[in-house]
Amino acid sequence: MTTAETGKLGEKLAARYLRQNGYRILERNWRSHQHEIDIIARERSTGAVVFVEVKTRTPGSFGRPADAVDRNKQRFLRLAAESWLIENGGLEQSARFDVIEVLLPEKRLNHIPNAF
Repeated sequence: MTTAETGKLGEKLAARYLRQNGYRILERNWRSHQHEIDIIARERSTGAVVFVEVKTRTPGSFGRPADAVDRNKQRFLRLAAESWLIENGGLEQSARFDVIEVLLPEKRLNHIPNAF
């Protein structure tokens, strides 16, 4: 499986998990210039917009998947999220950033709400 295929599988599993846990998927792989947000969802219970970064790892990968969401990646995600919010109702919306770690081949997910 290529890196791109691994990432797509992880995003598919994460989107399914979110739907099963009370989220409505608004966008997948949304782009703002050179920045991309893997999943944008709305949490049904709170109405919050949730920007989700999915990190998928296979055996032999080093470190926790969430460790790859460093300060630089967080900055890019914030910029993209700000663009999305402006285009979709304004900055006053309740929003947060989550990370979902996907471990393959067991397809184990770890959802980290308010990751940063």
